[in-house]
Amino acid sequence: MDTIVLVSILSLAGLGAFFAVILAWASKKLFVKDDPRVEKIEAALPGANCGACGSASCQLFAERLLTKEVTVNDCVPGGAKVAERLATVLGVESQAAEKKIAVVHCGAKSEEKKWRSDYRGLKSCQASTLVAGGGLSCVYGCFGYGDCAQVCPFEAIVMEDGLPRIDEKKCTGCGICVKTCPRGIISLEMGNGTHPLIVVACSSLDKGKAVRSICSVGCIACKLCEKICPELFKVEDNLARVDIRGMKEDTDWKKPLEKCPTKCIVKL
Repeated sequence: MDTIVLVSILSLAGLGAFFAVILAWASKKLFVKDDPRVEKIEAALPGANCGACGSASCQLFAERLLTKEVTVNDCVPGGAKVAERLATVLGVESQAAEKKIAVVHCGAKSEEKKWRSDYRGLKSCQASTLVAGGGLSCVYGCFGYGDCAQVCPFEAIVMEDGLPRIDEKKCTGCGICVKTCPRGIISLEMGNGTHPLIVVACSSLDKGKAVRSICSVGCIACKLCEKICPELFKVEDNLARVDIRGMKEDTDWKKPLEKCPTKCIVKL
């Protein structure tokens, strides 16, 4: 009996020693030396782990940057300052990227929204859109529950009168709110620079008569803006659209805003 116990103990000890040697060898053989630049890159990043760059975390972005899967300009929240710091770490040049901000293409406030049914479910845009459209008469409009504000990692969105209000100073253009909105009414546009940012606060593709029946501030595709300023406005699929490339120094962008019958064209 004692012999069996002794043999068992020695066998286990031998196996343990054998595997320990194998693991030690594998550890040295397969060891991958960390690139010291990863920590420097991480230190230069905002550290928000927002995912706007397409990476799950800032650390992963740093690793992908070293393998050239991403560029120094791909950290959208960091902007030009972070791009310059990253370029310094890597010894490369950074290209200036124009800042973009989130804009909301819906102007119907709480008192202006019309409901075809009484929705009593979870007060969430994502949830309500799954339940017969949440009861909102306009199938293109903002529910006003604030999913976008909740996911913004920079607290750049607050809800006012049933609509998201974007703080241009805080907005980094990360695009998380764009991906979160189930109605797709948020987009990223070039921020206020040389020219003012003109936005059509509506997303409806319905004909004018249908829009008027459910919303007093929606685009009715009257084409008045297009007639007044064709270089800046064009109506497609019953919705006025802005082509900022048509904005020139002498462009009279104020007149379409004044003449718009529903005041759905706004300046940010």
